[in-house]
Amino acid sequence: MKTRSPYFYLLIFLFLNVLNFIDRNILFAFGNEIKADFNLTNTQWGLVSGIVFLFFYATCSIFIGALGDRLSRTKIIAIGLLLWSSMTALTGMAKNVSLLFLSRAFIGVGESSLTPSAMSMLSDVFPREKRGMAGGIYYFGIPLGVGLGFLIQATLGPIFGWRKIFIGLGVIGALVSIFIYFLTEPIRGEIDGKQNQEKSSSLKDSLKDTYKAITSSKSLFFVILAGTLNNIPIGVGSFDSIWAVQERGFTAVEYNSLFGLYFIIGGGIGTIVGGYLSDLLGNKLKGGPMHFLFYSYLIMTPIIILYRIVPPDSIWFYISLFFISINISFFYGAVFSTIQNLTSTKIRGTVIGLWVLSVNIFGIALGAFLTGFFADNIFNNYQEPLTITMIVMGGFGVLAMICYYLAGIWYREDLAKVNKDIN
Repeated sequence: MKTRSPYFYLLIFLFLNVLNFIDRNILFAFGNEIKADFNLTNTQWGLVSGIVFLFFYATCSIFIGALGDRLSRTKIIAIGLLLWSSMTALTGMAKNVSLLFLSRAFIGVGESSLTPSAMSMLSDVFPREKRGMAGGIYYFGIPLGVGLGFLIQATLGPIFGWRKIFIGLGVIGALVSIFIYFLTEPIRGEIDGKQNQEKSSSLKDSLKDTYKAITSSKSLFFVILAGTLNNIPIGVGSFDSIWAVQERGFTAVEYNSLFGLYFIIGGGIGTIVGGYLSDLLGNKLKGGPMHFLFYSYLIMTPIIILYRIVPPDSIWFYISLFFISINISFFYGAVFSTIQNLTSTKIRGTVIGLWVLSVNIFGIALGAFLTGFFADNIFNNYQEPLTITMIVMGGFGVLAMICYYLAGIWYREDLAKVNKDIN
């Protein structure tokens, strides 16, 4: 199938990202059932919901991103989709912990194919001044996928059970992969007027050029570091449903219905509005999109902190949950437009893959593991160990704000260097 419309590609990749995050996060929605079925401790749950998946997802992202800079990106996505869908179905059939861990690992391998190639192609069809918006819409797939996953648990879980739902999702993804395999990808760098002029000759060249780009650009370095720190508190989210049931008195269905609805609405606002405003205001601020993020988080953070403190019968519990939903996906448009703007076309997939590796291994995976470990071993004598742990882990978000500000200091200077190299 051929098309020249950038919005066609955007909608296709948005749909894939929704499916991606349903398959990835529905495990969290069924956390109470799966944790009980396999008799997992908090630490084991932190491993299966975090590190096991994210290690393979993040490690493969940089290599598959580099391959996407040289090979067919649509076919890479299609093969990855088939793999992760098959493994989602296998998760539903797992009878022991080993098979559960194995299927989660290969879901990570498959899903690593999507974002580096998709974001690279979106930068081929959208001009620089619209990339924040495009990235925001693409990452609307996160709140929509996560929210739908929790709503699926709340509505269909009691009817079909978690195993049949996992198998059904796997079948759907496998069928979609056939369509994606035959999708024609856009011309590399066409929107920037470079077409195929810049092209890495080998994986080694891609990695070498990526290292050079990051070490020579302070702004790019701090963007990657900020994203990593920002995702440590996000990794805590794998315990949200468990926390709500154990320490806030919700049933799994009650909380997942609430969280799913809030996440779709608030997360949708966060991704789309965040991406749009990063284009609009980021171009006007001296520090670009990164200073836009800094000032935005400066406003939202005090409200977000209340979520772990106030009781669920307080109106502030629901207000702060709404802002958390906005916050989780608010930064994607600004971050990815900045990464794309600060890198050349020949290494965009590789740099995005490196960012994915960093934020998932040292961000989300570390956050999930430390939450389980601290709850089991450090704060286990407290009445609400998960609550205390989650509050402590939220402190990494403040460090991320500082790094966003630092990234903005050198943004204009580093952007000028990239433009000079291109011209």
